[in-house]
Amino acid sequence: MSAKTSRLFMGPTEADVERAVARALTLRQAIDDHVTPERITRYVRALAETSAPSSAAGCLRGPVLTDLWRDDGAFETEHFSLDTNHAGSGELAVVTGDRTTPAQLWLFAHLDTISYLVSHPVGEGYRLVPYCYHLTQDGRRDAHALRYDLTTGQFVTVADGVLVSEGGSTRFEPAGGPALQSGDRVVPVTAFACDENGFLTAHLDNAGGVAALAVAAPLFARLGREAFFAFPDEEEGPAGSGNHMIARGSARIATACQTTPDLAVVVDMQQFGDAHVLGSGAVLSEYASGGRGSVTPPPLYRATTEFFSRLGPEAVSVCENGATRISRSDDVSVMLRTSSILLLGFPGADRHFDTKLPTAHLADLVHLTKALVYLSALGEVLRERRDG
Repeated sequence: MSAKTSRLFMGPTEADVERAVARALTLRQAIDDHVTPERITRYVRALAETSAPSSAAGCLRGPVLTDLWRDDGAFETEHFSLDTNHAGSGELAVVTGDRTTPAQLWLFAHLDTISYLVSHPVGEGYRLVPYCYHLTQDGRRDAHALRYDLTTGQFVTVADGVLVSEGGSTRFEPAGGPALQSGDRVVPVTAFACDENGFLTAHLDNAGGVAALAVAAPLFARLGREAFFAFPDEEEGPAGSGNHMIARGSARIATACQTTPDLAVVVDMQQFGDAHVLGSGAVLSEYASGGRGSVTPPPLYRATTEFFSRLGPEAVSVCENGATRISRSDDVSVMLRTSSILLLGFPGADRHFDTKLPTAHLADLVHLTKALVYLSALGEVLRERRDG
């Protein structure tokens, strides 16, 4: 066996981590200048205020992202390329760098939100079919119904009302408007709010994760960093034991891609344990759904935790999520291409309007965005190790 071949069986070493940290720290000033609370707030507000039911997220949030990037000058560099139909998959993606070779760093954040299909009239409303993992406890939540208008070629709100969760079933009670029909989507809604302490209330799953990737991407481009940013639709899906009840959009992307990355990062809103305090940083989990989702290989997980530890909280704060169970996400698709997956996210509560309105913290989104850019240095070192 040659020395080069044997390296395939070796994980990253302490020397690799040291090199990655040294390179990452050279990015710190650029990261601190670009990743600001004000910019993160602007992005997450615009996304959270735009409903994006599964199978329609690209139509609704794609233009929002395009406007945000245009306002920030992202398209002024040739190192930023937007593809609204990546490899014919129908999914939105951005590639940064010179694009002469396939990007070896993948970053995923699902673009869609929870939503409900319209079944049939019942009483004062309509029976709904969850097109998501229905976590909403008994009670009433503000919601609206969206319909695709063939005349304008856009989605329009056809009814405001309430989503009623009761005894395991759901219905929508409209306050008025035309009769609902097949093809309409019902989405829970709430106004965006950020208090003086940085606590956010909004439809944050996964507006927060998308905002982090969307803010990071133009900086990757400006720094000349190669990466593939994927914003798949249809991550949300009905409850079920099979992995591909969910993450259908990322499955289409993974199928379309002909290469295997050295590192993939899947970003989503994560449940957090009692020991974690909102506002203390991004969260890193070793595995999803009790191991039914992806499991980060021990060498990669160890190198990543050491990488962030050596960077220090002055640069970025990333906390291990410990024993807290997190749900599967787009990792179930990405793991069919590579096992080198990191589950990085932002902590939050009531992501599916469980008992209260969804809540997170602005500081955690800032740290998450910074962490993504710093990880480009670790990904670079991993690629060099692979190439020998």
